[in-house]
Amino acid sequence: MNPTNKSIAIFTPLAMAALIALGSCSSAPKRPPEVFTNRNAAIGQMELGNEAVSKGDFANADLFFAEAWRLATSTDDPETRIRVMLSQANGRFNEGDRATADDLWARAQTEAESAGLKELISTAKIYRARGMLAEGLPKDEVSDAERLARAQQAKATVSSEMGKLKTNDLDLAFAWKVIGLAEKEMANYGGAINAFEKAASIHEKGRYLEDAGYDWYLIASARSKAGAYPQAREALETALSFDRRAENANGLGMDWLALGMIEEKAGNRAAAKTAYERAQGIFASAYLTKSAQEAGRRASALKDE
Repeated sequence: MNPTNKSIAIFTPLAMAALIALGSCSSAPKRPPEVFTNRNAAIGQMELGNEAVSKGDFANADLFFAEAWRLATSTDDPETRIRVMLSQANGRFNEGDRATADDLWARAQTEAESAGLKELISTAKIYRARGMLAEGLPKDEVSDAERLARAQQAKATVSSEMGKLKTNDLDLAFAWKVIGLAEKEMANYGGAINAFEKAASIHEKGRYLEDAGYDWYLIASARSKAGAYPQAREALETALSFDRRAENANGLGMDWLALGMIEEKAGNRAAAKTAYERAQGIFASAYLTKSAQEAGRRASALKDE
């Protein structure tokens, strides 16, 4: 038999059908895979923006968030757009622009409601509750009665919404932080410490170093408010350990500044001056000029004994 003819005889229509069947697990047409390239890139830029905010680098944070928003807009994906808006607003809030922050949080909530994304609706409400708190505002701008009312309302909102957070541990940690801040405003320092510790547990487990450092900074603040200065110092040592690992100059400067304030309250003027000077040097090295000036002012106000 001619070899060529033998080859032809083997590939009959029936044999070809069998080969095709063996080469495919299903006769159904294949669907193209979903593309996440721009969504992932948007989230990556957003995370860089979040990190810049934690380090007090607001100029670069704005650039990262702008690129994240461009990429999120190109995908027209509601969840990505909402996440970026929430982070942008948080950056603005930390920069001191509360009005823009609340506008962005409100837009994020509206988009979440339109898209029917229940968890993100709750997340947006929790962020807005953070903005509602008078924490960080001068006493002459907000009366004690209004400060208390804001704290009570914020706590009520977060307590109502945080049980709906099922998939994102960072959202839950943020909710605990807002609860802690509200409790601190209400002078319930035990409740504040408990809430901050729950946030810290989530951040430590996920190795979010900057966030964990800030949690322990807040724990120190609540302990100091309660007059527990030795325990506040211990909390700041923990905060310093996280911020050193993260090489977070802004966090380190804040930790040393807080340590100086605690030492000053405790009557340890020399130790306070040393801590303020340490904070000043760290802030200056990171070009955080206003913070460096504040630390320097506090150090100059203390004379060597």
